[in-house]
Amino acid sequence: MIGLSILLIASFLGARLQGLSLSMLGGLGVWLFMVVANATPADPPFQITLCIASVVAAVGAIEAAGGLSYLVQLAESCIRKQPRSILYISPIVTYAITFFGGTNHIAYSILPVIAEVSKEVGIRPERPLSLSVIAALHGALASPISSIMLMLSGFLSASGIDLVSILKVIIPSTMGGVLMATWVTNLLSKAMPASSMVGTKATAPSLPLTVVARSGNRAKLSIGCFLLGSLVIVLLDAIQSLRPSWEVNGIKVLLPSAYIMPLVMLSTAAFIMLFCQISPQSITEGKAFSAGIQGMLALLGVAWLSSTFVANNKPILLHLISSYFAEPWQFFIILVFMAAIMGSSAATINAVFPLGIALGIPPKILLASAAAVNAVFIIPIYPTMLAAIQLDTTGTTRVGKFLFNHSFMLPGLASLAGAIGIGFLMVYIGVAGL
Repeated sequence: MIGLSILLIASFLGARLQGLSLSMLGGLGVWLFMVVANATPADPPFQITLCIASVVAAVGAIEAAGGLSYLVQLAESCIRKQPRSILYISPIVTYAITFFGGTNHIAYSILPVIAEVSKEVGIRPERPLSLSVIAALHGALASPISSIMLMLSGFLSASGIDLVSILKVIIPSTMGGVLMATWVTNLLSKAMPASSMVGTKATAPSLPLTVVARSGNRAKLSIGCFLLGSLVIVLLDAIQSLRPSWEVNGIKVLLPSAYIMPLVMLSTAAFIMLFCQISPQSITEGKAFSAGIQGMLALLGVAWLSSTFVANNKPILLHLISSYFAEPWQFFIILVFMAAIMGSSAATINAVFPLGIALGIPPKILLASAAAVNAVFIIPIYPTMLAAIQLDTTGTTRVGKFLFNHSFMLPGLASLAGAIGIGFLMVYIGVAGL
């Protein structure tokens, strides 16, 4: 109980304080485990941190070249061209930009646009805003360069499931989940309150838009380099004959999978810097780089804390899971519960997937259940959720009196049901060759 209390308090406070707090509280939690519970600390997640750092460098280079601004400009253009279809367009656009950027926090750039346009055309802002926040979670999970996918592929690759097979399941299932949430939200959500029906821009949020009209050749070239780098990562992971190799004592050694992403992403960042003629200093000054470094450090702390908790309580946890969730397909329930209390999709994978592997749950069940780690919306303290609530000046996007009856619960649960259901369907009919 002491260990669980430390984990829950650190996760909750970190989610509330945001920024680097998760990293610092995670480190403090590991220290308390050692001092109070006489626990042995787990190995720090240095490999995951290395991968995230390399992706942050590449995304920072894209931002310095104007690529991220160009993407958000395109997203805003799509939304403003068909403002009355914002309920359908906004989650698709948000999914796309988070899939490309590898983090759901890139949604901060598009949420102000969604809040403004929905109010202008008299659509309840709660609907597209809540859908977009949920779509951002699923887009980040499906991204081949996200920290969540890095952890997921790391566990599943040890069981013989390569990145391509994972993407064949995760991308359609998460997209299907978002579409399911859109349909359910459109069917069941309320209309705009009459008191908030205003059709002029004068009453729109006074927050400045982050969209910058930089659609030059440098921006497009940076995006092209990034897409090419992402493709190289997928190909090298799937086709071992393409990997560099060398000989050690007469034995051929292939480049390990763990080194593919860091090397390719750092090389991609270098190409963008050289071809787009941007200064290294401009990369570190960008918002994407700053947010990425904070996210990397936060994950370092909370992942270290969660893995320490699991390592020191493994027999108890295995007994509880095997006693109350005997069927392998019930593994997704554990993921939903842990994601809700930990507030981090990546940390949930890091903490819970080793337990699933130790219980002998088939790898395809682990893969089918993966979307359940996006249940971080259940307790409304996630940063993008708080941002959406702040941006909605009509007050329709809110946390209810009983905490759990908040604006994101309906689309969140609908998306989870759709994504998990499609995931199980796909692995059982053998779509990914499993």
